[in-house]
Amino acid sequence: MNEFIIFPIVGAVIGAFTNELAIRMLFRPYNAWYIGPIKVPMTPGVIPSQRKQIAANIAETFEKHLISSNEIHKALTSEQSHQIINEKIDETLKSLGPLAAMAAPFKPKIVDKLLGGIESVAEKAIENGDLDIRKKIEDKINEMELSTLEELILGFSKKQFKHITLFGGILGALIGVAQATIATTMN
Repeated sequence: MNEFIIFPIVGAVIGAFTNELAIRMLFRPYNAWYIGPIKVPMTPGVIPSQRKQIAANIAETFEKHLISSNEIHKALTSEQSHQIINEKIDETLKSLGPLAAMAAPFKPKIVDKLLGGIESVAEKAIENGDLDIRKKIEDKINEMELSTLEELILGFSKKQFKHITLFGGILGALIGVAQATIATTMN
């Protein structure tokens, strides 16, 4: 009867431990380990060894599904932006007091020049990469310390990783019950 206590407990501990270890091994070790000239398998961890590809995938996904350079460009040059600029120029003209009457006829030209300038700034930013969201995200991930990247990923996925560890424990306990059942039927 002890089997039905010991086997599930041992199975739960092993299952939870191995799942927790597997999660940690996604990141660790940060660098390859060597025994003499021979590289130890699975070092560095999956994320450090495939960091560039992972960074590219995250950046592509972010740009494709969250926000892109073109969306930022559209926001800068949208009708709403034009309206805001128009309102700000009106405010500026009103603050000029009596000079406003003299400057008012130039308002359409001022608006056109400002809007053209904003359009040029946005286009140049896309051309020279200042608005290349994908590249910026990819570069930031690749420049980030591995410990910071680990903290970032584990931080926002902590609850999900705990569920994985718990599931490993439950599955290990169920396997322990099955082993105890087999052990008692064989005796």
